[in-house]
Amino acid sequence: MQVLGISIDPAGGHPRLHGVLLSGTPDDPRVVDYFEVRTNEREPSEQAVSLARLLLGKLPGLDYEHAAVRTAGTPPVARRNRAQFSRAHAEGSVLYVLREHGKQPVLCGDPQALATAAGTKKAQLLESAARISEGNKEAVVAALGCLIARA
Repeated sequence: MQVLGISIDPAGGHPRLHGVLLSGTPDDPRVVDYFEVRTNEREPSEQAVSLARLLLGKLPGLDYEHAAVRTAGTPPVARRNRAQFSRAHAEGSVLYVLREHGKQPVLCGDPQALATAAGTKKAQLLESAARISEGNKEAVVAALGCLIARA
């Protein structure tokens, strides 16, 4: 089985989308591919739309069965932190694109929620992700949580 993990790096108000394709089994996961998508837009709503469009263009070339999005653990809107606010917009748009493209539910959550869905401990999920990660660990956390949960 192959799964897609996505994370959004707020990058100081200029969010980047990190993706990873993971294959194998929960006991033997392997990274197949990494990718990154960036936007040059300045406004959070336009950043979200730009990232969603760029991801939508990339999805037909990716072979995966399930997808997961690693979301922020704290509610970003309450603080109105620009980077976190744009991250929340981007996570929502990416979730929509993945759901519409794949025609199935997308696993999403912070590392604790992903670990719970996978039936493992957060520390164990993070350790496993760090061990196999060759790039953005946050996207690997999402993919690994999905791989374990869907096995």
